[in-house]
Parts: sequence; C-alpha cells; structure tokens
Amino acid sequence: MLIAINVGLIRPFGSTARSDLILHKVALERLQLTITERGQLESAENKDIVCRVKARSPNSTIATTIRWVIEDGATVKKGDKLVELDDSGLQAQLQTQKIALDQALANYIQAEKAYEIVESQNRSDLATAKLNEELAVLDLEKYIKGEYIQAMQEIEGRLMIARSDLTMWEERAAWSDRMSRPGRRYVTAAQAQADEARLMSARIAYAKVEEERRVLKDFIGPRTIKDLTGKIEEARRALDRVAAQARAKEVQADADRKAKKSIYEQELVRYAEIEEEIRKCIIYAPQSGLVVYYIPEQSRFGSGSQQSIVAQGEPVREGQKLMRIPDLDKMVVNTRVHEAMISRVRGEVWQKTGFSDAIGAAQLFLPTPVGKLAGRTFFQMSREDLIEEYKEAEQRKVADGQFAHVRVDAYPDRNLLGEVKSVATVASQQDWLSADVKVYQTLVTINEAVPGLKPGMSAEVTIYTDDASENCLTVPVPAILGSVDMGNKRRVYVLTDNGPEPREVVVGLSNDKMAEIVSGLNEGDLVIVNPRVLLTDKEKAQFGDSGPYRYRSPDNGPSKGKGKGKGKGDKNGTPPEPSEPAA
Repeated sequence: MLIAINVGLIRPFGSTARSDLILHKVALERLQLTITERGQLESAENKDIVCRVKARSPNSTIATTIRWVIEDGATVKKGDKLVELDDSGLQAQLQTQKIALDQALANYIQAEKAYEIVESQNRSDLATAKLNEELAVLDLEKYIKGEYIQAMQEIEGRLMIARSDLTMWEERAAWSDRMSRPGRRYVTAAQAQADEARLMSARIAYAKVEEERRVLKDFIGPRTIKDLTGKIEEARRALDRVAAQARAKEVQADADRKAKKSIYEQELVRYAEIEEEIRKCIIYAPQSGLVVYYIPEQSRFGSGSQQSIVAQGEPVREGQKLMRIPDLDKMVVNTRVHEAMISRVRGEVWQKTGFSDAIGAAQLFLPTPVGKLAGRTFFQMSREDLIEEYKEAEQRKVADGQFAHVRVDAYPDRNLLGEVKSVATVASQQDWLSADVKVYQTLVTINEAVPGLKPGMSAEVTIYTDDASENCLTVPVPAILGSVDMGNKRRVYVLTDNGPEPREVVVGLSNDKMAEIVSGLNEGDLVIVNPRVLLTDKEKAQFGDSGPYRYRSPDNGPSKGKGKGKGKGDKNGTPPEPSEPAA
C-alpha cells in the first residue's frame, strides 16, 4: 500500500514540507518470489523440417544442395512441397548400385544352382557307392552259398565217376590178367595190356579230380572268400569317402551360396537405402501452417564455423534443420533466466516409456534374415519420424512446471496464464557484449489460445517460484538503495518526526516489486518509495541511476550507475549468489 502524505501538514516534524515524497507503510505480508524476463513467442508444437539425406562421404558433412525451396512465411497445406534437394549424385549412385545388385543376384542364382547340382551329384555318388557295397556283399554270399558249393559238387561228381571208372577198370584189368595167363588164353596179351593201360588212365583221372577238390577246398575257396571280403571292406571305405566328400562339397557349396546370398541382400539393402535417400530429397509439409526458416543460435549471434543458410543453391548437411511449421494455437515464450535464479525455476518432468526401443527390438523377431536386416535398417532410418509421430506414447508427464503469467506486447491488456515447460541444462550462447553473463533458455507455455499470436512477437514472463516468505516485512524495491559491495545490506529512508531518516537494513527474498526486510525496520514504519529525490549528486553517483539492488536481465539491459562495485557480484553488476538477496 502506497500512501502519499503532504509533509507540510505535519508541523511537529520541524522540517520543510515535501510534496514529492511517496510513502509506503511497512507491514507483515506474504512475499512470493517471482522472476520476470523478456522473450519471444514460439510455437509449442513445431514440425521441424530436417534434411535426412546422408553425407556424401565420411570426410565431408555436406549432404547435398538446395535445388528449390518455398519462400519464408508462405502458408502451406499438408502435403505441399517445401524443399527439393539435388539428387543427381544419388541417381548416379543408384544406377551403379543397380549394376552391382544385378551382378550379385546373378552370382547368387548361380551359387544356388551349383548347390542343387552338388546335392544331386552327392546323391548319385552315395547311391553308387552304396550299390557297390551291396554288390560286394552279394558276391561273397553268392560264392559261399552258391558258386563254391556248386564247384565242390561238380568236382565231387566227377570224383565219384572217376572212382567208379577206377574200380571198374581195376576189376577189368584183373580179369584180363587172369584170363591172359598161359593155360587159359581167353584174352590176348594185348587186350590185357590195354586194360592195364586204361586202369592207369582211370587212376590218373581219379587223382586229378581228387587234386581239384583239394585245391578248391584249401586254396581257391578261401582265397576267393578273402578277395570278396576285401572288396566288401573296400566298398564300405569307398562309401565313407564318398559320404565325407559329399558333406564337404555340400558345405562348401552351401557356404558359397550363403555368402552370395548375403552379398545380394546387402546390395539390395544398399539399393533400397539409395532409393530412400532419393525420396528424402523432396520434402513435403507434414501439416498445414506457416513456413518459418530455422535460424540456429550460433547464426543469430554471428558465431559458428558453419552458417546454415536456407536458399536455393546453398549446401545442406545431414540432420540440419531447414524450417519449421508452427502450430499457432499452441504457443510458448522463449526466454532466458540468469544463472543466479535458474536453480529456482522448475519445468515439466517427463519420463521415457521405451516405446520406440520396443518397436526396434520387435524387428529382431521377423521370420527371415533378410526381413530382419531390412526391418532393422528401415527402423533406424525412420526412428526420428516414428518418435515424432508417436511422441505421446514415447514419454509421459510425471510433474507439472511452475505457474507463470505472460503479457504479450501486442496485447498489453491481457494477462495470460502460463506454465514453465522446460529449462535448459546448458547456458545459452550470448553475444560478445555480454559474453560473461550466463543465462539459460527457458520455455514457458501459454495455456490459453489467443487468436493472432505469431512467432517472434515480444512478451514478458513472470515466473512464480516455489520460494516464498510468510509474514515478513516488505517494502517496494525502488525504496531500497545500495550496491553489490554492501552484500545483503542496503539503505532505505524512513519518515520520522524529525523528517526523512536513513536506515541500514538487511534484505532477503525479493521479486520485481517487493523485497523482504530481515532487520532494520519495524511494522508501521513509513518508508520513502522514491528516496533518490533526497540524495545529493554525490550520493546519486554512489548508488547509481537505476537502483543497483534490482537485477535486470540482458534483455532488459544491464544495471547502470556507479553502484556496481567489486563485491560479491561481478563487474557487470550481476546479482550475488542465490543465498543473497536478488530479484
């Protein structure tokens, strides 16, 4: 409460009446710490248009150049063409890759047919080797159970005939011998000699057949059995060799087939990647709205080695933001908070749900290897677009930001409700005039839809922090005089019976209007709100022109006056540490 009192009416003070004094009665109040900063309007939901084309080579960050681009500030509808990038280099790569893909496909088909031929040849070789083994077994069995017995029976038959002939000629020769003796002469001596010769011939024939039986039994039979048995074992060994060779040939052919298939799949994926890169060269509007060229922080202050310029013929880099299409129904204020106060500002807290990671893991369970490779590659290429499209499922809010008020310069009569959306963790880059002033980008959401708001409009934000003092003595900020060398001690002027009297006070928390008085004043004291009218020229120079106690951000201009000092604040008059009074 401000009270204007005509000092001239109070004669007991014994001083000259002052009609230019503005008084405030000190009282116990609740002091809410607020932070007031200037900023610019931006859309809360910007559809960023980003160059997704990959860099041409590992040694260069340039992806391509702009062939055509829509004008800045143009109104577009969803699906309208925004940017056309030069794809001539990619078209040449696509043709070269098509040749490599066709060659890889031919090699793969050839390897597949070669594998089928090897399989067929292996089956034929194995069947032949198996047949040879079975024939060798049959030969042995045929000889033992057939040929040997047959030969033995044939010899036994001839032996029986030879024995019968021998017996017959023995009897004949004996009879001829008796009958040819002198005195009988029934048979001639020549006939007897002939029968004896035939007997000898029968004996020789019998001995010959007997020898054949012995040779068959002792030599030919066992030798033939051993020979046929050896052939069986050799056939089995040959079967094992053929089976091993068949496995080796099949493994080699299968490995060659898989290698050619892998090469073909890689060439196919590469071909699909180049086609996808060509499709990325034409960028369409993801939503209807206003086109705003993107200007990075470095370019705003003329710093950075790579200035991103959106214009026809200019080079672009992979991941470079080209423009934005803002949603004008949801706006935020982009402001900066000084480092002394940033610890008191709290934005929204979001927690990741792992939605996109779960989708990526699902690609590993596709049925075919080429499907896995293609699905994984496509997911990596479209991951950012997927997160943007399903951002509500990607994260969830677990805590709200601090309450704030927003006043847009274009609508000075409206006090809009807001909320702190986010606070940067890294200090923003400043211009060279205030390079030692550290400020942090802070986004404040406007919770009301105001027609006519546009990006770039100036606004003032008042953030209500969580710090507050209950039942404390407060005075207006303009009533406090002092410099940073005084620490948390300041000077105020109190109207007493003897006129204005200087008092040394200790200040605590403050906002842009009121400050807490820890000690030095009592409830009911009348504090002079405009004490500078009482100061001499020397005192004005000492305390400065704008009240060194109150901090002003770089957007409002740094504090001026000679009261900057070299105390706990820095050389530009920035406030002390948060434990000391600051606004």
